[in-house]
Amino acid sequence: MFISQAATKPPSSRESPSLSPEQIRGELEGSQERGFPLPVYTPSLHRALRNDNEQLLHQRRPHETDAESATPHKEDATAKSASPDGDRKSAIFFAPRTSILDYTELMYHGSDTIRGLVTCFWTIVGAYLISLLVANYESSGEFLSRNLAASIFSRGKDLLLSDLALVASTFFVVPFVRVLWVGGWQPAFLDPRSGSSVLLHAVAEIGWLVFWYGWQGSRDWPWAQRCFFSLHTAVNWMKVHSYLSTNRNLACVLCNKTDLVAQRGSCKEGDEHIQEEVEKLDAELCPYSNARFPETLTVSNYLMFQLCPALVYELEYPRTPRIRWLYVAEKMAGTAGIFVVFYVVVAHLMIPHLERMPETGVLLTTVHLMGPMATCWLLFFFITFDSISNGFAELTRFADRRFYDDWWNARGLDEFSRKWNRPVHLFLARHIYMPVRANWRIYKSSKDGSAKNQTRVGGLVRRLRITVPAPMAAMAATFFFSSILHEVTVVVACHRWNHGMLFFSQMMQIPMIYMSGKMVWYKNQHALRNWIFWVLMVFFQPLLLCLYTYQAFANRTALNTTLAAPPFAS
Repeated sequence: MFISQAATKPPSSRESPSLSPEQIRGELEGSQERGFPLPVYTPSLHRALRNDNEQLLHQRRPHETDAESATPHKEDATAKSASPDGDRKSAIFFAPRTSILDYTELMYHGSDTIRGLVTCFWTIVGAYLISLLVANYESSGEFLSRNLAASIFSRGKDLLLSDLALVASTFFVVPFVRVLWVGGWQPAFLDPRSGSSVLLHAVAEIGWLVFWYGWQGSRDWPWAQRCFFSLHTAVNWMKVHSYLSTNRNLACVLCNKTDLVAQRGSCKEGDEHIQEEVEKLDAELCPYSNARFPETLTVSNYLMFQLCPALVYELEYPRTPRIRWLYVAEKMAGTAGIFVVFYVVVAHLMIPHLERMPETGVLLTTVHLMGPMATCWLLFFFITFDSISNGFAELTRFADRRFYDDWWNARGLDEFSRKWNRPVHLFLARHIYMPVRANWRIYKSSKDGSAKNQTRVGGLVRRLRITVPAPMAAMAATFFFSSILHEVTVVVACHRWNHGMLFFSQMMQIPMIYMSGKMVWYKNQHALRNWIFWVLMVFFQPLLLCLYTYQAFANRTALNTTLAAPPFAS
C-alpha cells in the first residue's frame, strides 16, 4: 500500500502525450462542450503552452513562419516567471478533466460503453461477498467477524475529536503568513527572502508534525485507528507545507515589487525597464481574474483548499458550474459498498493468516496473502481516488478530476509512482523535485572546454555537483524524502521500528530504474516490463505486510499462550 510516489521527472507537458498542445486544445474544447468552464489561465499554464509552442516551432520546416505557432492567448503566453524559484510551476497546472475510470461521469454524458462491464464487476463482487459471508457463518456461526469492527469503532469519539482538532490546527497557516510575512511591520529577520524566515517556516512545520505524531503515539488506539490518523496527519502536513511554501514565494514577489516601486521613484534612468519588471511581478501576484495575493490570505480561501482533493496550493482552481447531488449520493453509496467488501476481505481472508503467521512462517503467509492483499490494494485505490476524491471534488466544485493515470499499464516502478497517485506526485514534483533540480549547482563547461565553478562548494558536495546531473540528483532527493515520509508514517502507525525495511525497499528503486534504463533491449519489451511490474506488486506488498506485523502477532501469540497456561505449571 505504501508505494513510493517519487517523481523521477517533472510532469512536463512536452513529455506526456496527454499534455501535448493539440490534445490540450481538444481536451479543453471537449470539456467546454460537456458543460465545464474553461480553465483558469494561470502563469503556469501560460509558460507550459509557451514552451510547447517553442519546441514545436524549432521542429517546423524553415519556411514556416512564427505566426503559425501562436498560442491561444498570445499576450499572456509570453509572461515569464518572476517568482524566487524561477520556473518552479512551469509544468503543473489545473484544468477541467475527468477521472479515467469514473464510469458515473461517463454515464452522465451519455456514454454507456462500459456499463455492462461495471455491472458485471459489481455482480461478481457481490456474489463473492455472499459466498464469504455464508462460509464464515458455517464455520463460526456469524456472518461478519465482530473483532475487527470492535477494533475500528472502539474509542471512536476520541478519534473523531482528535481528527477534528488535527484539521482545525492546520488553520494556523493563515495568520502565520499574514502576520509574519505580509503584515508590513516585519523586521529584517522576518523578511520572507531571508534565511531566518526559511528556518522559521521549517520549525513551524516540523513542530506541528512532531506534535500530532506524538499525540497519536500517546493514545491507546487500535491499529486500524492508528493507521487512519497517521495517514491523515501526513496528508494535512503536505497541505500545510504547500500553502506555506507557495505563499512565502508570493510574499517574496510582493517584497521585490515593493522594492522596485520605491526604486522607480528615485531612478531617472531605466524607468521603462523597472516598470516592465513591476508588471511581471504584478502578474505573478494576480494570475487570475478573481484572486490576488495577499487578498487571498483568508480563512475561506484556505478552507476551500483544505476541502479540495489537491495537495498543491493555488490561489484559485477551475470550478464546475454546479454541484450534482445525485453524483455525490452515488459516490457515497460506492464508498459504503467498497468499505463493506474491504472489511470482509481483511477480516475473513487476511487476519486469520496473519494470526497463524508465527506457526506457518513468513513465506507461506505471504503466499496466502497475495490474492487478498492485491484485492485490498485495488479496493483502497477505488475508495480513495474514485469515490472519496471525486465526491469531495463535486462538493467543492473542483473541476480537475485527474487523480490518477493509467498506472495499470506501467512498465516500471518509476512510471507507476507518477501515475498511481497524482496528487502526491504533483506535490513531490513541485516542492521537492523542481526546487532541487533548479538549485543544483554544477560545473558548466565553457566554450574552450574549461570548467567554471558557479558556486563555492567543497569536498564531497562539490564533486557530487560536478559529476551527478541535476535530474538524477532531484530524483534521488525525491525518492529519499518519499521513503522517509512513508517509513515514519508506518512506524508511527505500528508503534514499531522494523529496521527501515520499507525505506530500504523504496530506495532500491533508484538503482533498478537506472539499470533498466541502460538496457536497451529491456526498454523495448513493454509487455515483459508490465508483467514484471505486476509480479513485484503482487508479491512484495504482502511480504512487507508480513515483515512489519510478524513481531506484533508473535508477541500476541506468546501472551495468549502465557495466559492460557495453568497458574502453577512447571
